[in-house]
Amino acid sequence: MSKGFTLIEMLASILIIGILVTIVLISANNLIKTSNLEYYNTSEKMMILASKDYFADYRSYLPKEVGEKTRVLLSALVIEEYIDMIKDVNDNDCDTTKSYVEVEKTSNDEYLYKAHLVCDKADYETKDGE
Repeated sequence: MSKGFTLIEMLASILIIGILVTIVLISANNLIKTSNLEYYNTSEKMMILASKDYFADYRSYLPKEVGEKTRVLLSALVIEEYIDMIKDVNDNDCDTTKSYVEVEKTSNDEYLYKAHLVCDKADYETKDGE
């Protein structure tokens, strides 16, 4: 009787390894996508914080009537030094003329801030409703 693996045993081993590698690659890809999305969400939150500081200094730019909206471009926040340039996950600058924070007056003394971030080279743009 010879010792060693049969062809069937080798094929089964290769198949199992292939399945495990596929599972690891899918999991790693999902982890990367999740971490990239979290990076952009954090960048949008930083834009909102910077715009709150901006509008604290420029209160006259805030909407006057309930339901009115106004925007401040990322370029203005960067130029006025309320925030540093936002980079995408590949370390490219995001689009400062397409990225903005929209402010809506929701009551006499409350405002709703929504960030819209566009990073063309990374193919990222804030989805509606986020």
